[in-house]
Amino acid sequence: MTLYPHSGPEPCEFAASRTQFDQIVARLSGEEMLACTQADLEDYVTAAGRELQRLLMQDQLDARAVREQRRDQVTGADGTVRTRAEPGHRRLVATTVGRVEVQRIAYRAPGVGNLHPADARLALPQRLYSFPLRRAVAQRVAAGSLRSAREAIIEATGQHLGTRQLMATAVAAAADIRDFYSDRAATAGPGLAGGRDLLVFSIDATGVNMIPAALRAQPAPRQPSPQPPSAQLARRERTGRARMAVVTALYDTPPAPRTAADVLPANASERAARRNGPRAQHRQVSASLEHGTAEMVTTLFDHAEARDPRHERRWVVLVDGANHQLDCLQREAQHRSVHIDIIIDFIHVLEYLWKATEDLHPSHQARAAFVHHTARDLLQGHAPA
Repeated sequence: MTLYPHSGPEPCEFAASRTQFDQIVARLSGEEMLACTQADLEDYVTAAGRELQRLLMQDQLDARAVREQRRDQVTGADGTVRTRAEPGHRRLVATTVGRVEVQRIAYRAPGVGNLHPADARLALPQRLYSFPLRRAVAQRVAAGSLRSAREAIIEATGQHLGTRQLMATAVAAAADIRDFYSDRAATAGPGLAGGRDLLVFSIDATGVNMIPAALRAQPAPRQPSPQPPSAQLARRERTGRARMAVVTALYDTPPAPRTAADVLPANASERAARRNGPRAQHRQVSASLEHGTAEMVTTLFDHAEARDPRHERRWVVLVDGANHQLDCLQREAQHRSVHIDIIIDFIHVLEYLWKATEDLHPSHQARAAFVHHTARDLLQGHAPA
């Protein structure tokens, strides 16, 4: 294979980024920047540095385009051989430092779409946004609202994405979650270490405000609210407007016996001697806004029986204490004739203790001592009947 011939003189590689760097240095050396505040200096270096990074990426992509070798033919997944090659086909990619343009050779044949082997070598996304930018969007959307995610993306990358683009990117990132965990769970097998590992379940749910058309069952007629559903609605206004988003997890873990001192050490010696907790293996996570708690619990038990069809392992269920979840779990366990050990999430227990101590003790120091002492008693099995 030979380099594809390009007309005209070859441009100097990285010329744009070199020019940008020289301009930054000249600006920083000027009287205006030497007299500015540190905040102004930081703002300029941040913005100019981001543009320098974008130009470095663009120059590197341009250098790749110049070096791309023409192939005699390219065969696609459809089996069609493409022998016609056209250089200069371009596409945009939105990155964490700005938009860049990728130039590559397109291979063509009558009646079929073009192929761009350079796209595969670069592992370019099918859509506009790069994988690092999509990862940043997914992380921030998972941590809060779309509005806060948009502001965080702008602050971190300088890229302005609309709410609809954020939503579409987050949905696309979550589309393969079930396939991802199914592949991981396939390696779990029907029990590890001779069936001595624990099989741990976890389930949680939270209400998500919905438009009326998206509710599972229409609420009883009532006076219309002057504002649409939002996260800022009062508790009374949210009644009948939510669907439960249910998240379940299933994983294997070797037993890790611990005492109350390992969880809540009372002094430095206990803290130094504390033992680590269990480590999850072969984790399988599922989430749904479409299916309710009962359906998700049934699916969770299906996955558990696939790992332990003879019920030879110890099944442990971690919950936050919601009565509906407990009813669904116990009903499903009884239906399948399997024993489950239910454990209430200790973090929720601590929250309840802090709420109780607000009425029992006036000072914060007394509250902390009460919570620590009572929590240790609970961990040691001294719960009131």
